[in-house]
Amino acid sequence: METNKRHSRLVPVCAMFAGASVLMSAMTISTKTVAVYDGAERKLVHTTANDPGIVARAAGLQLSADDDVFFTDDPADGFGVLQINRAFPVLISADGKAHMLQTTGGTVSSILADAGITLSPEDLVYPAADEPLTQGSDITVRRVEVRNEQVAESIPYESTTVNNPDLPYGQSRVAVAGQAGEKVTTFRVEYRDGEEYSRTSLSTEITRQPVTEVIEIGTGGVVEYNGNVYPYSRVIQMSATAYTTEHRKGARTASGTVARVGAVAVDKNVIPLGTRLFIRGSDGSFTYGVAVAEDTGSAIKGNKIDLYFNTYRECIQFGRQDVTVYVLK
Repeated sequence: METNKRHSRLVPVCAMFAGASVLMSAMTISTKTVAVYDGAERKLVHTTANDPGIVARAAGLQLSADDDVFFTDDPADGFGVLQINRAFPVLISADGKAHMLQTTGGTVSSILADAGITLSPEDLVYPAADEPLTQGSDITVRRVEVRNEQVAESIPYESTTVNNPDLPYGQSRVAVAGQAGEKVTTFRVEYRDGEEYSRTSLSTEITRQPVTEVIEIGTGGVVEYNGNVYPYSRVIQMSATAYTTEHRKGARTASGTVARVGAVAVDKNVIPLGTRLFIRGSDGSFTYGVAVAEDTGSAIKGNKIDLYFNTYRECIQFGRQDVTVYVLK
């Protein structure tokens, strides 16, 4: 009998310890209040869960795999704050390709890094790399390459002519062959996405000077008239008029000689006074013959010549004609 009493007494003690254990477990899994922020929306949730995803679903919210869900205030003390940043699509255009990325935001550079796209210091990014990206914005990357390029260009040579009295009139020859020169220009060239965007000249260097072409023009030769041969050094095409001193016998020329047939007036800057000439019509219709440049006239300038005739009538008949003047040696 004493033994049974002792066992029975043991039963209430065990029951007491069992009740205390249940109470402690209930205190361990106590309910917490969490404020859930989803954009501009706020919900309060009473939950025993500590997992952010479970708390969000307890608030009736559906999450995508790319959404960012985290506690900003630990609910361990009975009240917490859960923040949900929704992922949104961003179209990234770079290197000739389009990349679609889901992101919850950040700066443009961080989003590009997430996409595995690196930038060089010269590259252009729209929006700017340090700007935060908002929903509805896309990113464009333009690859920029700057390099110096050299371009060689030909420098055309000039050509000049010189008279050669030892070369027959009407003939010509190349005395010095012309040679093109060369210049090298250095440009700063900017390429955007592989296409030239701008070109700026930095410097130009002449690497080879051009050589001027020299062409000799024949002004020499001989002219024959009445069985005589007259060597000449050059030929001038001129416009001829006529003058006379028919009513002023003994009139003198600018050289002090008596005006007569064979004494002609010239521009002494073209043909020096005292020069012997042979004159005939450019069309070969007449020959004035041998003459000497002895006179001048106010109207005789440039390639003009005034031929002396004995009578006024001859002057009228001659009028004005084109002549070929041979400057005799």
